[in-house]
Formats: sequence, structure tokens, C-alpha cells
Amino acid sequence: MRWMCILLGLLAHCAVASESSSQFQSQVAQLVSLRNQAYQFAVKNQITKAETPPLTRAQSNQLRAMALRYIELRAALLPYATQMAPLFQTNVNLQLSQHEATDAQLILDNPPQALSKGIRSAYINPGDARGQALLEDIQRGLAAALVLMDSYQIAIEPYRNNPAIAYLLTYDVGNNVTLRQLSNNYYSAEYRTRLKRATEFVDQLMQQRRERGLDSSPAENDYYALSQSTVWYVKLHRENSLALSSGSLKQLVSNLSQQEKSLENTVSFGLSMGFGNMLGLVKTRNGKLRDMPASEQAQLESQLQPMDILLEKTPFRLTDKMIPGHYGHVAIWLGSEAQLRELGVWERIPAAHQQKIRQGGRIVEALRSGVTISRLEHFLDIDDLLVLRQNLRSERDYLQAAALTTVAQVGKEYDFNFDVLTHERIVCSELAYVVFPDLPWPLDKTLGRYTISPDNVAQLAIGPQPLLDPVVLYRAGQRQQNDLRTKLAKLINPKATWMAQN
Repeated sequence: MRWMCILLGLLAHCAVASESSSQFQSQVAQLVSLRNQAYQFAVKNQITKAETPPLTRAQSNQLRAMALRYIELRAALLPYATQMAPLFQTNVNLQLSQHEATDAQLILDNPPQALSKGIRSAYINPGDARGQALLEDIQRGLAAALVLMDSYQIAIEPYRNNPAIAYLLTYDVGNNVTLRQLSNNYYSAEYRTRLKRATEFVDQLMQQRRERGLDSSPAENDYYALSQSTVWYVKLHRENSLALSSGSLKQLVSNLSQQEKSLENTVSFGLSMGFGNMLGLVKTRNGKLRDMPASEQAQLESQLQPMDILLEKTPFRLTDKMIPGHYGHVAIWLGSEAQLRELGVWERIPAAHQQKIRQGGRIVEALRSGVTISRLEHFLDIDDLLVLRQNLRSERDYLQAAALTTVAQVGKEYDFNFDVLTHERIVCSELAYVVFPDLPWPLDKTLGRYTISPDNVAQLAIGPQPLLDPVVLYRAGQRQQNDLRTKLAKLINPKATWMAQN
């Protein structure tokens, strides 16, 4: 009977966690949308300038409405962060342990005073149910904190720096929370210290899982992706310091040449620092290929060969609207154990990756949680699928090198800077660029960095002298049979088509 109670308890927790995750994603999406709206309003009405033109009554009302909505959304997200904050005080030593039982809840139930002397140690065991639940809560809390820090910078700071507007929002929003109070966490050194410690802890957790070939829960993958999508995560990870004392948005993007224009592009198109990836966590429906019959899936798999390039489209995710071109994601077909043995590389693949392949993993792709080996059925939650294959280089040693290079990317973190010239981290479309370095990939320079979009990859399959052949094409869930190259040329964006033909 006891095991039945435990099972029912875990199932109830999973149901609550799923509902909570969906609610959290919705709250984040609303806040991201609002902060973009607030920033665009500030730019349009010259609020970022030293002297702001007088606002009309309608503009003032719109500003008040946005302020009240921001306060409402902030109030909904802040508890996720504050509930986990005691675990990352400087007088708490939180450790991951495979041997100790999880006892970190004791810190949350009775947190030490922030300035009290002495260190309290606490453990989280990722292998027990309590530890797993707590780690998910920590991931969600960190994501909430980082999103709120970013949102203050984008949605609030432009107004705070204008005395007239700051006065209006502080004393005229009809709410007990003032603009001054909103900045308390943002400018708090203690809060930033906890934020950095939490980021390092979660990075350590995810790294250990990647090294051991362990999967995180879907919710944790989403939370971690959300954290990495923020300016604050990128800044903390890049500099590994707390040199953020003044914390202005201008400083955070000081490496970009035209700050205001670059930030506007960032907010509008989500091409830098991963803003748009936050919206990708919310989807409106399932993909049209998700329920592909087993017989058709088996036939598809039989047609695929190691080092095929896979492109997909998911118009039911908000990020699809923010990625230039038709396709939104690129992956590499690694193949089965039998295919890799035939290629002569199986024995050179790490054991952890071999295990993934034996469990059905066939595809290497860069997801927000990092580069991983995925199953075909997991990948097929999409509407469109394109499979490309090299038509000139099929030598055994060439494909062997490409396969081993593909495997070497597994475990790397996702590159939220979208810079193909740095390989420590990988963005999805960069996989093809890294695996096949001899191909003349068309690159775009966006916001000071070189990027490659999925449509850039598809460009090499069209034009008078294509280097890639389309061997499979699904459009809106339907398999296309004839003249795939012509059909592809009509799908990818006009600019890409023109570049490939000229």
C-alpha cells in the first residue's frame, strides 16, 4: 500500500508540475511581449532622450496601463525566484551529491539570516524524488529571476532615467508598488550575488548531466533554455564576475556599435542574446508530422544516411516568426549503430553516446539545453521536413571525419550569441557549418557577429550548381514527390534564392 501512495504522490506532483510549467511559460511570454511593447513605446515617444516631448493624455494613459500590467506580471513571477533565493545566500553551501540524501528543503523552511555568521551546508541528490523536484523548482526560480532582471532593463530603466516620466510612474500609477521599489532587486548587490551563485549551480548540474549522458526533464530543459536566453545569463557566463554594479542596459550591450539601433533590432527580431528563444517555449499546437504512422516513419528512416542534413519548420511556435526565412532549425542525421559500424566509426564513439544510439538516438541537434542525440519520433513534432545530402563528397574518410566531428559537438552548450566563428558553443544551424567546413556556406553579419540561418544552409541546394541535393521534402505534413529542388527554391526566402542564383 505504501508504494501505491508514493506512486500516486509522484503522479500528482508531475501533474501539478506540468500545469505550473505551462502557467509559468504563459506568464513569461506575456512579460516578454509587454517589455518589448514598453521599449518600443519609449523609443517612439523619445523617452530615452534627455528631454521628453510632453505626452498626450492618451499616451499617458497607455503608459500607466503598461506600468500596472508590468507590476502585475512581476508580482506573478517574483515568488518563483524569492522562494529559492535562500539556497544561494553566501552563508549557505549548496552541493550536488549522489550519496547524501536531499536535505536542502530545511534551508527553505528555516533560512538563515542573510548576514549571520557561519556556513550551513545542504545537499541535493539528483537521484531521489525530493532532489528532482527541488532541482526543477531551482531551475524555474533562476529563469524567473533572470527574466525579471532583463525585463527591468528593457521595460523600466528607460523610463526611470527620465525624471518627468519617473515621477509620473512613481506617483500616478495608482498602485502601492512604486518605480523606486521596483529597482530594489535590480540594484541589490546581495541579490546579484545570489543570482550568480544560482547560475553557477545550475550550470554545474547541466554539465554533469551532459557528461554522464543523462536527460533533464522537458520542463527543466525549457527553464534552462529560458535562463540562457537572457542578457544577464550571457553576461554572467561570459565575464564570470559581478562587474555589473551600475547595471545599465547600455553597459550590457556596450560591445555593439550602435546601441539603440542594435537593441531595437534585438527586441524586435530576437536575433541577439536569445530574446526570441523565450517565446519558443510556448507552442500553440502539435506538429503535423508528430503522429506519423510507424510504417511511414520506418520508411523515412530507411532512406536516411549518416551525415544527411535535416531542416524543419514549426510555425506553431512564436519563434518561427522571428527567424528569417522559411526553415527554423537544422540537425544532422548521425545514423544507427549498424550504419555507423558500416561507416567504420562506431568503436571511436564514446560509450555514453553509443548507449544513446542503442536507445534509438539518431539525430544530433543543438537544442536550447545543449547539443544532444535525439530520437526521430521526438524530432518529428514539426510541420515541414527537408533532408539534404552532399552530391560531390561521398568518400569514406570524408564521411568518417564528418561523423566524428558531429559526435564531438554533443554536450556543448547552445550559443545564444549566434556566432558561427566561435565553436565552444553551438547554434543549431552552425552544426552543418562545423561538420562540413569545406562547403562555401553563405554567412550573414547580424549585430556585429557572423551568423548562419537554416535558409542559408538550404541555399546550397538550389541555383545552377547546387552542392546539396534535396532527398526528402515534407510540406505542411504532406510528403512531396517530384521536382523537390524547384519546390524548395519557392519555399526559402527570396533573398536567399537570389543570393544562390547570382
